[in-house]
Amino acid sequence: MGCLIVLTVACQAANACPAGTIQQQGIGWQGCAPIPGAGGDSASSQLPQAVWEDRWGAFAIDLSVGVVSSKDMPSKRKAEKAALDECRIKGGAKCKIELTYFNQCGVVISGSTGHNTARAASIDRASEVGIDICKKSGDSNCSVYYSECSFPVRVK
Repeated sequence: MGCLIVLTVACQAANACPAGTIQQQGIGWQGCAPIPGAGGDSASSQLPQAVWEDRWGAFAIDLSVGVVSSKDMPSKRKAEKAALDECRIKGGAKCKIELTYFNQCGVVISGSTGHNTARAASIDRASEVGIDICKKSGDSNCSVYYSECSFPVRVK
């Protein structure tokens, strides 16, 4: 009888499952599975939650230097300041923020008589929107002059 107890305990130890799980087995397989309702958490709530931070971009335009941009900035203020500073460094005297965007893309569309800006989830979509605005304003030769994106960054 003593040998039977020792043998039973040894078999249980060899097949032990971690806390919160129970041994499962079938023909030709065995393993451990979570105990239903144990711990009160579902498997999905135990996964780490992703944490994302916004990223900003801005276009500054001065007709003497063209388009100057900033991207991947942590705030609107920093994106605009970086674009204006770079525009001035390049010699722009009348630098003006024409577009600020975050977690998306921006484009500058030029036509025969002027330019416009647009933003959207992708460069392709922003280009479609901007070219549509250009054409609806009666301009011709509408095309993408400049494009850039700033997408959110996973920080956790």
